[in-house]
Amino acid sequence: MDPDTNSTANKKDVNPVDSDFFETLWPLILNENKCEIASESAEYFVPCKQFNQIHWHSVLSKVGYPGYVTPLDLHCGETARQQDQLELEVADEADKTAEQPTAATLMDYEKSGSQAIYRVHRQVKMLRKQCERRQKLAFNFANRMYPWTMQTPSHELGFFLTDELRSAFKSDMELQILEAISHHNCKLMLIDCSTEVCVQDVKRWIKFRPYVQMLVMVRCPRVERHIQLLDAFHTMLVEESALNTWHQELQLSLHAGLREARNRELFKNCAEAFVFVFSRYRGICTCDTFKILRSM
Repeated sequence: MDPDTNSTANKKDVNPVDSDFFETLWPLILNENKCEIASESAEYFVPCKQFNQIHWHSVLSKVGYPGYVTPLDLHCGETARQQDQLELEVADEADKTAEQPTAATLMDYEKSGSQAIYRVHRQVKMLRKQCERRQKLAFNFANRMYPWTMQTPSHELGFFLTDELRSAFKSDMELQILEAISHHNCKLMLIDCSTEVCVQDVKRWIKFRPYVQMLVMVRCPRVERHIQLLDAFHTMLVEESALNTWHQELQLSLHAGLREARNRELFKNCAEAFVFVFSRYRGICTCDTFKILRSM
């Protein structure tokens, strides 16, 4: 057979693909067989599904993969409580050991050299106070007005308001003070004397001596000496400043009187009430006002 005849026959058997195939059928084939040809670059691998194993979960969380958190080890039951208690005890022991100062640390805080030497003026001051306290006790014992172990001072016993006692206090202010002393159980009376108050005005407070201890704040040395000769009051000399108002002077005098009363042990309990007698204005020659106060 002629070769040209054979090639002509083969060409007749092959069906050529016309243009309709690419326009109609080929897009349908592509739609049915989708394939992703685009790719995204990533710096590291991020798994789509998290591992269930705790070990691999912990490893991924340590290296910083997102979505992985360090797992918490939860204990339950009596064994876990015992373990927690043991950990607390160990922590307490460690804290106590750390708080206890060692010999090396104490050397930093202990005084050495010139600082370890006791100050002479402080020792002298302490010894002088002890000597004055003993002398005062000896003087009070030698000049006591009542048996040392049998009789109690009258102001410590308390009293009852009777008609006879009321008649001795004729002034309304003095009677009100006496009733306040009985009602509030006052053991101390502070009397603030301005520079215009004289000794004659102070004498009217002597009648309160059996019921309270009395401390007079005086602003004149001469008047203080005359009051001391009455042998009924404790005295304290205070200095008045003309720059202060009378209200400020009363505040300073009150604080100074309370401090002095505590130092002299006239006012033992700070919660007790006391009487404060004073002049309402500066320049008045008598004490015309009183208040019942309680120190805080």
